[in-house]
Amino acid sequence: MNTIKELRNTTQMSQNRFATYLGIPVVNIQHWEQGVTTPPNYLVALISRVMKNDGYISNDLSSAEIDAIRQTKATLAIEQLKLSEDGISEIGKLVKGDISREEFQQKLKEKYLSHE
Repeated sequence: MNTIKELRNTTQMSQNRFATYLGIPVVNIQHWEQGVTTPPNYLVALISRVMKNDGYISNDLSSAEIDAIRQTKATLAIEQLKLSEDGISEIGKLVKGDISREEFQQKLKEKYLSHE
């Protein structure tokens, strides 16, 4: 996944609706998500700021922070960890910026250790 798709997923909007929300052509969203083109970092930051202002996320997220979230999700998938509803809720908090990646990883570690 990529930054734009991660941000769009937090809104639970389709590509078409997300494009309308941002006032940009849907083909831009499609190309960014497919990796055909890459949005400039300033645009990702601007989209993040708009989403924060509209209440979709709690903090502005940089491309690096969104990439860290993507990497965390990928790590979980690689390790084939099964998440409970609580775990899925925690990922939602991570994506929205309600908790840091470090806090999420600590909670995940605590859950893992309690099941050993």
